[in-house]
Amino acid sequence: MRESSVLITGCDTGIGREFAVQYADLGWQVVATFRDMANALPQDKGLRCYPLDVTKPPEFAALKQALGSQPIDILLSNAGIGLDIRKLGDLDYDYVRQMVEVNTMGPLRLVETFVDNVAASRQRRIAAITSRMGSIALNVSGGHYGYRASKAGLNAILHSLAIDLFPRGITVVAIHPGWVDTAGGSGNAAVPVSESVAAMRGLIARLGNHETGQVFDYRGMPLAW
Repeated sequence: MRESSVLITGCDTGIGREFAVQYADLGWQVVATFRDMANALPQDKGLRCYPLDVTKPPEFAALKQALGSQPIDILLSNAGIGLDIRKLGDLDYDYVRQMVEVNTMGPLRLVETFVDNVAASRQRRIAAITSRMGSIALNVSGGHYGYRASKAGLNAILHSLAIDLFPRGITVVAIHPGWVDTAGGSGNAAVPVSESVAAMRGLIARLGNHETGQVFDYRGMPLAW
């Protein structure tokens, strides 16, 4: 029987790196991608490392060529940037544009590139790491204009993908990882990265097709849009 496979973006640090390690420890075939290959994990027969800056279409094309028609059970879009701390009147629009390119356009390009690989697999699942800050309904503190917009846009794209890919048997979800102890969450964050990733793996594993298009937190609780 073919081993399960996962492609993960943004494995340089934090959540993506932990996903790669945990899936590899479970015996999965892991395709881990890195913006900087200096951060690559040690490779073995079950874990392969490739360069992928999600703002660079040629790197998507190169990765697609390397993988060919290999089935991908879980396509996991994790690469993202945040730290959107500038205030109204002092906004950095170049950085806002970069957040949209990475957090919103990057996942869409990832899915468009590898959707046939997902459709050829047994599990046929696409998951993207979003943020509670992308929820319009849950926004009670304002600010963070670029980051909120980039994640709200991601959620909207994933919802459309869920509708469009449902006939192919592909389940698409967005997952908020919690306030995780990573560079993006700060050292005071409440959830250890290993705990968050283990919980998200469990959520992805038990998803049903009827849950496609939803936004969940890492514990599996649906979140408002």
